[in-house]
Parts: sequence; structure tokens; C-alpha cells
Amino acid sequence: MPVPNYLSSIAYRENQKNNFTTFYLKCNCGCTSFDIYESFLNKEERLLCQPYYDALNHSVSGGCFSNCTKDETGTIHHWIYFTHSIDGPKEEVFIPPAPAFAHITVIKVKCSGCGKEYIIYDSRYNGYSGSYKQCSEEEKIYVPHFKLKKRRDNAPVEICISVEHDESFEAFKENTGLNCTFEQFTNFYTWIIIYSVDSKSKKRKLFEFETD
Repeated sequence: MPVPNYLSSIAYRENQKNNFTTFYLKCNCGCTSFDIYESFLNKEERLLCQPYYDALNHSVSGGCFSNCTKDETGTIHHWIYFTHSIDGPKEEVFIPPAPAFAHITVIKVKCSGCGKEYIIYDSRYNGYSGSYKQCSEEEKIYVPHFKLKKRRDNAPVEICISVEHDESFEAFKENTGLNCTFEQFTNFYTWIIIYSVDSKSKKRKLFEFETD
């Protein structure tokens, strides 16, 4: 399985096992240690998301289970069921639209040698869903806020990444009908796991995302 094309210029020590490709990162300057940052929502953005999150939480915790249906106009309806039967009593729950930034996750690293930054995962553009869907203009123009992923010693670390492609290039084109290049296909991974590796070669999982 291939390394994602957008990371291929800084990938080294590649290893393939089953559907997973594992590799480490090396800056273009030759340095292999990085600080890693994750995106977050600021206070104002969290407040804008709160009605959406509250409605989702109610749909999950308000009954025995929840479900979505689509009517003849294509409108999606969200339901809470109060028994374990889909034919039992239910209540419709209004889920307000999520702000464009509500589901955006971005992970980046900064080289400890030269300070160059690299985006290693952006849910808008990377992975299966990110590569397949079309972003809205609001999503495209959103600029994430970043915070340092804290560690005990605050020392830069090596970065190890594992990605999964669950089908071959040929099967992918046949199943999706997309006439894409192999380089484009490499970015359609279905799973990504990001590890830090300290000076004692101890690996720690930092992030894990299912992208399909």
C-alpha cells in the first residue's frame, strides 16, 4: 500500500504490513524531530456549536435509540425511540445545522531544526471522505486555531504515521467509478494513526481517525 502523495516528500523508513503502510517523517532540511499541534475551537466557536451538540446529545441519550429517515422530498428526519422497537413510540428531534468548522480537524508538525511546518492531516482534504467530498466555501476559508500537543518533557519527538488502504487501486476505481491517478488514490486512505516516538524509542499513540 502506498504512502499518501501529499506526505511522500517527507516520508522515510516505510514499512508495509497487510493493508497498512507505516512511515516516519523527515523534514526537507534533514531533521527528524518535530513539535506537533492540533486544531481546536475557541470559546466563540464552541458557543456557536453548542445548540448542535446539545441536540445530538439529546438524540443519543433521550431514549433507547435514535434513527434517521428521509421523506419523499429528501428531507432527513431525526427520531428518538422510547422502546427497543422501531414501531414503538418516538419523538422527532430537530438537529440544527452544524457550523462549517464544527467537524474540521487539522494536525500539523513543526520541524525543531528549521521551523518549517507541515500539515499531516486535514479532515477537509485528506483521507477517504476528505478526498472524495467537495468542501463548502465556508469550510475552505476557515483558518484553524492550533495548540501544542503537550508532553511531559516538552522535547521534540519523531513522528510515525500508519495509514490504511482497504482496497487496491484497481478495485478502488471499479467500486467508486472515479477515473483518478495513482497519486490521487494514495490520499484516499480509510484510517490514519499518528504516533510520537521519544528519544528512548518509546512510541505513543497521539491521534487516530477513521476517514471513511
